[in-house]
Amino acid sequence: MASAGVPAALQPHLINHYTFDDPQGGDPGSATELDLGLDATPIQLLNGAPRVIDGAWGGSVYALETRQNNSGPNDDWKAGVFFDSSAESTLGGSNHVTGVTIAGWFKPLGDVGDNPSPNTNSGDPFDTFNAFGLAGLLRGDDGGVGVDGHGVRALLEVIGGKVVGLGRRLDDQSGSGRVSTVDDWHVVMPPGEWTHLTATFDFDQGEIFLYKNGLALAADQPQTDNWDLDPEETNHTSPTNPAGIKIGGSHPNNSQEQNPFNGRIDELTFFNRVVYPREVRGLYLGLSGQPGDYNGDGVVDAADFTVWRDTRDHSGDLRADGDNNGVVNELDYDLWLDNFGKSWPSPSSASQGQSTPEPSAGALLAVGVWGVTRKRRKP
Repeated sequence: MASAGVPAALQPHLINHYTFDDPQGGDPGSATELDLGLDATPIQLLNGAPRVIDGAWGGSVYALETRQNNSGPNDDWKAGVFFDSSAESTLGGSNHVTGVTIAGWFKPLGDVGDNPSPNTNSGDPFDTFNAFGLAGLLRGDDGGVGVDGHGVRALLEVIGGKVVGLGRRLDDQSGSGRVSTVDDWHVVMPPGEWTHLTATFDFDQGEIFLYKNGLALAADQPQTDNWDLDPEETNHTSPTNPAGIKIGGSHPNNSQEQNPFNGRIDELTFFNRVVYPREVRGLYLGLSGQPGDYNGDGVVDAADFTVWRDTRDHSGDLRADGDNNGVVNELDYDLWLDNFGKSWPSPSSASQGQSTPEPSAGALLAVGVWGVTRKRRKP
């Protein structure tokens, strides 16, 4: 069955997809979330982590809420699945592959000071964790390395104030390769707002890239020397299944609390190859709602025309590349015009009774003038 919002070209590579709208038995109160990807591996919502009506896009109703509770040493809301060994794991999608991609919607809650959380493991009331986890695949046990619920094959996380892609090609490598954003995490994903993040891991070429809302993020040079790449061969991940998936923190075996994320998560997708830039843009567009809504406010109006006009003929700034062909042109204007006045508000907005604003007379006049001008330019 196809996963809604995921472009058709990526469907054969979608190994895990957690929408948080697909609980076991159809019960939103269930602690089990089904996997719509090829691995079909359910995850558990741990320590009472709830689904909340705050879907990140128009095709979503529920999102997962994660947080540090502080009522105990290991009671953080998080989600995931853990296997005691690679042999037991049903997560075969990243076994011996040349690339992995992780993507999802993330919404930090509170203000900047609410992430990362106090370090409940140190005993120091002034100590905080250096990181907070978003989503990742654990490493396997190739080479006799033990699995512990923390070491990863591929991970999207915030470390030292930056959004980071962290990857380990071989299970028994002591350290991970990484790339970090230039901007601080709260600039990349402002608290209180949904942001779509993507991390791609090219384990053959030694590259990691980060994206926000379908567009590449400024980042430092990838540090992947420890991946032990052979330039004469095709390089793969270890031929093992990862020991699990961790979401909103670490240790999905629930053995301890580490790096909890105070926020909400929606539409997590994992792919068994590198998703390339235009495909990343297509994934974001597919999971962001109303066609023609180029500023992402849920309404197709004159403000989106302004984005299109200001980026017309661009191949770099692709906010208004509605058909995902790599350039902003008149086809994207047609898509905007065809959808003018339409909206796809998130279910959370609809549940709060927010109405869709009607297009103003001035906006309609601007559309009409442009349309007439455009028609006159045609031969």
